[in-house]
Amino acid sequence: MTRQIYRDFDEFAESIRGLAGHFIPTSRATSDWWIETKPLDRVTMQRIQIGGAGVLVGDGKPGAITLGVPLADPASIRIDGVGMESNSFFLVKESQPFTFSSTANTRWAGVTMPVELMGADLRESEGAARRAGKGSNVTQGLEQMRRLIARVCADDGSVAFRTNSATHAAEEEIVAAASGALEQGHRARNSHTGRPQVSRARIIARAFEVLDASDGRPLFIDDLLRATQVSERTLRNVFQEYFGVGPMRLLRVRQLHQIRAALLAADADQETITHIAARFGVWDFSQFARNYHGLYGERPSATLRRKQPESARRAPGARPTWIRYVSRSAGMEL
Repeated sequence: MTRQIYRDFDEFAESIRGLAGHFIPTSRATSDWWIETKPLDRVTMQRIQIGGAGVLVGDGKPGAITLGVPLADPASIRIDGVGMESNSFFLVKESQPFTFSSTANTRWAGVTMPVELMGADLRESEGAARRAGKGSNVTQGLEQMRRLIARVCADDGSVAFRTNSATHAAEEEIVAAASGALEQGHRARNSHTGRPQVSRARIIARAFEVLDASDGRPLFIDDLLRATQVSERTLRNVFQEYFGVGPMRLLRVRQLHQIRAALLAADADQETITHIAARFGVWDFSQFARNYHGLYGERPSATLRRKQPESARRAPGARPTWIRYVSRSAGMEL
């Protein structure tokens, strides 16, 4: 991930994705002004350092929504005149002018995505400073977002987007985390979440129809949403109620099971773990290795070196055995 250092403040402002505006420094810079950009497919992540006190006046760019997450103490930041707190983030949208001001150098991350990736209720969320509410869930949600940003932007070789599936999987995690942060802010204003119009049993049945019919191809939350015809929030609530885990965690277990089957069937002299895992949407290989070892008690390399016994192969038409691992995956990283 390349860091671009800026000396021109207009060029700096123009390089911030999802935002159209001008930066006005209000004091001498105390450190570098830089931007690190990680473009995926539909989503772009940026880590940004503002090297001194200043004011940014602007508007969101058409067709995009940007979530801003402070990466350091936000005490010196004000959005539309509202001071940020440790459990705060800000939202930049088209046709919602905003101001960003800071009294010192600050660091934050911006996640920019097309508006159509967000649920309709969240697309209507107002911009400006958003405090997600109070409680441990808020802190955990924003910390998860910060960890995800750090993973995607890592330069240690543990992250690689070798396939379209891997890129899609990373984007799905990003959008889910952003949706969760926005939803928390929405709930702070409206605690009534309602009940799904479709019965919970029917939602589960439709989801499993897709899972059983996938024939080994990678699946994403989008696939389950299209099949169940409910919102991401409803799907997550139903899965939590039925399984005690969300749909993303369940899909992660399914992914690990598919990779294990592929490793057992592979020729260790012809294929690599990286190639096989990427085929199923893996992009953070360090986390994959940890989750795999935690679930199966061995490293992927050990699985690749041995063959699956004939007796252990699943009979055609049998229900996938990965479902039984869901209850054991509570310690998996997201």
